[in-house]
Amino acid sequence: MAENDPENPTGPLGDARPDKADPHKQNESGQKPEKLEDRPMVSTVTPEDYPEDQRAKG
Repeated sequence: MAENDPENPTGPLGDARPDKADPHKQNESGQKPEKLEDRPMVSTVTPEDYPEDQRAKG
């Protein structure tokens, strides 16, 4: 194990120091999220998707 590993900073007793790195910082390799308007509609159900006898009565 490396003593001065920048990926896993440690304290003076060798304990992990998660506060040394910003856990919310993301690298630039991820894809940007799509705009809501550009996302495909999924799981959209209409009453016509079910036969008349399976529909809720109300």
